Amino acid sequence: MEPALPLPGAAAPVPSLTDELAAVWGLPLGRKVRVELRHHTVTGLSGKLRVAGLPDLPFDRLAPLRLRIGDVEFSSRQVAAWSVVD
Repeated sequence: MEPALPLPGAAAPVPSLTDELAAVWGLPLGRKVRVELRHHTVTGLSGKLRVAGLPDLPFDRLAPLRLRIGDVEFSSRQVAAWSVVD
């Protein structure tokens, strides 16, 4: 049996913005994590990792990405280590 072909004019699935940002910065955005931070008043956090502010286009993985867990904001450059806990 041959695989089904997409319908003419059907759009390819579009990745979410969160998925694109996660891929560019190599972070588990939207997942529950344990994060160790450097140069921050809080050294360790647990919770869902979210984007706190959208970066400029085009995405540049060398630029800092504003992140947050709960109400605590930090930069991707402050992340010393992370692990997924979900």
